Amino acid sequence: MPAEQADGFVDNWAYLRTELHWLDRLLITAVAKQRKETKEIDRIAQSKADRASSHWWKGVIIPDGKVSYDEYRQPALATTPKASYQNQVDAQIQATRKRGVVLALPALCDRLKLNLFEKNVVLMSLAPEVNRRYARLYRYLQGEDSLAQTDLPTLDLVLRLLCKDDSEWRSSRNHLINDSQLTHYGLLDFLPTEDTLLNCPLKLTEPLINYLLSDHPTAQALEALLLPAAEIVALAREETPVASLPAPLPRATSFLQYSTVGVNWSNLILPAATLEALQSLELRLQGSRKAVELWQLSPEQLPQSGFVALLVGSVGTGKTIAASALATALQTPLVQVDLAVVEPVEYANLLAEIAALEPTVLLIQSAQLWLKRSTQLPLTALQQFWQQRCRKSAVTLFSVTQQASVHLRWQQQMDQILQFPMPNQQERVCLWQQAFPAEVPLDAKINWLALAELPMSGGEIQSIVRETITHAAVETVPQVNYAHILKTLLLRGKKPPICSTPRRTKKTDSAS
Repeated sequence: MPAEQADGFVDNWAYLRTELHWLDRLLITAVAKQRKETKEIDRIAQSKADRASSHWWKGVIIPDGKVSYDEYRQPALATTPKASYQNQVDAQIQATRKRGVVLALPALCDRLKLNLFEKNVVLMSLAPEVNRRYARLYRYLQGEDSLAQTDLPTLDLVLRLLCKDDSEWRSSRNHLINDSQLTHYGLLDFLPTEDTLLNCPLKLTEPLINYLLSDHPTAQALEALLLPAAEIVALAREETPVASLPAPLPRATSFLQYSTVGVNWSNLILPAATLEALQSLELRLQGSRKAVELWQLSPEQLPQSGFVALLVGSVGTGKTIAASALATALQTPLVQVDLAVVEPVEYANLLAEIAALEPTVLLIQSAQLWLKRSTQLPLTALQQFWQQRCRKSAVTLFSVTQQASVHLRWQQQMDQILQFPMPNQQERVCLWQQAFPAEVPLDAKINWLALAELPMSGGEIQSIVRETITHAAVETVPQVNYAHILKTLLLRGKKPPICSTPRRTKKTDSAS
């Protein structure tokens, strides 16, 4: 390492330059090794298939007379113990600390008890914010096989460079994803990707980057950085007494919406299996409550009092009205939130509000933003939220349009997965008739069967009906007739039903 003063680093930037110098050497060594391996492979490979399988045949064919290994990583050679770079830099850090100078990254590591692997992950993720040459080196080392064209290091790259064997690779991967304080506190994000988790770029949050690159970092600045996340982590772990939970946010700034519209089970037009599954959630929750009341069961004897279900269906297929019916049956308001309109930086505040209010029926729309493979909500925070909801006498409904958008691990934890298909023709007849309020007079000659031939969801039918009512009201006619509905369909670009006049009614009249 570069020579430093006997009393440690001059300032935070002097420390960073030393760590980045170490990273330079690590990357240059990795680049040289990759170039050598590429040259060896190109001497023998005849096709893309040969290059793709080189990790196998390099252990059989020896192009330069040196022993190769079938394993991806070569076993480490025995070396004589010597003072490591890390020991030297630790001594400099201690000397700097004695002078009262705060170094940002060491202070973060001490505060969150980060291990050496986590510290180096932070360093690798920070480097492209200092110099673009690191981004170019990352791109080269990640190779053309990586679909993530990014300036940031991927999970695969940090594991390859920082782990010396397969055992360390496995333990470091599991720790970073499941147990790391960096993810607990929301300081490190796995950016979304449609590819594998290994191809996820690792990005530090902007406040952490600013702290790590500051000229004069302070302990107070670090605590301010961790405070919002620390509060939600404590809430998720239920370390905060109920009496000290934050007060509900004012309605003007609340993320949650409340609905008290009464919807009976008889109002739902759904497949019998879906309706029965919804009603079973009501019965299970009520049964759990009564079991506690009758037999004075403890939380240990009945560890799961709440239930979690996944609602799957296209927009307008009845997921929200089904949640309303469940809330009505349980005699409680429906509380809902659409994650599509919540910024990821507000997820901690949203979780805090839910923890404070403890809604009995909670509907989370656009739930794939939390439940997909790569999400900006820390994995542990979501798991703790899930467990917290299951320990309450409550029902949590996650709503998505495609079941495939939900990671398999979350699907497996669901108590119910309810499918909401598009309605068939018979169901659409009922939906058309039910969509008009009882107070609105209807022409008896409206051809419901013809309207039901149009493939539409219940939500779309309701939208058309609302617009039709306004058209008829403007004309001040005594009844809403078939022509008003056809006019709305044409305005929306819908092809009118083939049977545009109620011929069946005329035939019936003439026959009689």
